[in-house]
Amino acid sequence: MKNIYNYILNLFFPKKCINCRREGSYLCEDCLSLIELNQINYCACIKNPLKNKLICDNCPKLISAVFTIFNEKQYICQKLFLKSKTIPDLNAYFSYLIITHLKNITNINLDNSFAIYFENEEVENIAKSLSKFTKIPIKNSSKNILFITKKYPSDDIFKIIKTLNAKKIYIISLFRQIS
Repeated sequence: MKNIYNYILNLFFPKKCINCRREGSYLCEDCLSLIELNQINYCACIKNPLKNKLICDNCPKLISAVFTIFNEKQYICQKLFLKSKTIPDLNAYFSYLIITHLKNITNINLDNSFAIYFENEEVENIAKSLSKFTKIPIKNSSKNILFITKKYPSDDIFKIIKTLNAKKIYIISLFRQIS
């Protein structure tokens, strides 16, 4: 029954790429290939973060590392984020890009020793999608946490992580502006 519903839905309202409007998917392969994952790590410092370091002596003590997935200036990613609020299927692309980024840049093994937390409702569906793909539970009592946020740093992040009883907290920030 669901397949028939999806077929009729696609017949009258076909999926179109959010960038180029090509039919077939919400983000076509060509436009997906235009997204550049962030290749430069910065430490967790709020002011003057150090390049190519995950952590330094001045970083907030509660944070093990900050992984920024995209440069804030990437138009397609900003558009993808805005559209994901009304098209939940787009969150799967974020999950794919987060997993790809973490595999390329870290040696962290994403397994059930982690829990996923999120900053607010703005990134909740991305966190749920990531949980679905990685089989990592949301908000359980794990000692290792992946904390999803739209943009690092923010006051809300620090308020929330102070309440968590975790050994390691890894911030997954979709965007970060480095001045």
